[in-house]
Amino acid sequence: MNKAENNPVHKRESSENLAAYQAKYHDSSWIVRYANSLFFHTIYTFVDSISPNRILDVGCGEGMVLEQLRKHLFIPSLGIDLDPARIHLAKDQAGDIPFIIADAQELPFGDNSIDLVTILEVLEHVGEPETVLQEAFRVTSKYLLASVPNEPWWRLGNLARLKYIRDLGNTPEHINHWSVRSFKALVSKHFRIIKIETPLLWTFVLAEKISDFQSPALHRSS
Repeated sequence: MNKAENNPVHKRESSENLAAYQAKYHDSSWIVRYANSLFFHTIYTFVDSISPNRILDVGCGEGMVLEQLRKHLFIPSLGIDLDPARIHLAKDQAGDIPFIIADAQELPFGDNSIDLVTILEVLEHVGEPETVLQEAFRVTSKYLLASVPNEPWWRLGNLARLKYIRDLGNTPEHINHWSVRSFKALVSKHFRIIKIETPLLWTFVLAEKISDFQSPALHRSS
């Protein structure tokens, strides 16, 4: 099986990007820069702890995660995103890393072909997060590293900065919301949890694909 078969119709649309780049990476305020430093340090620590041979960054945006990682770790990597504008930016700033336009809900890679799949700040945007995790389970041979905003603290943090008041602190592109507990439950449907970290306003989960476990979504489609 080289692609997920008999996927359910994607009934729920993903959110559209409101800009060609993620604003947090271009915010010069000290608190956002501090938050970003924690964000990238957490990614580096997790990745370094498992020493993967190859990384696929799903929903890579403008390629900032892979660009930051390669400053510390020399690991072959590639990124995919559905947004052509963000892929264009990624190629401009980190052109030696392969970036391609592809759908996280139908990854163009074979089964067990990459030993670490990262899905960082993506699942809160997609219409079918279960399908994205199903595809990650199919493609990875070993590990998943995923992160989402830690709710309700993310929205409370926005309100504290007087952001998105009319939306009660919800970032406009976020259509899914998880607490630490509910995100752990979601990932556990597909993977064995290794470790959870909650730096500032995020939930990070490092998880493992085990040979005697099958993603329920894949089991239903077989």
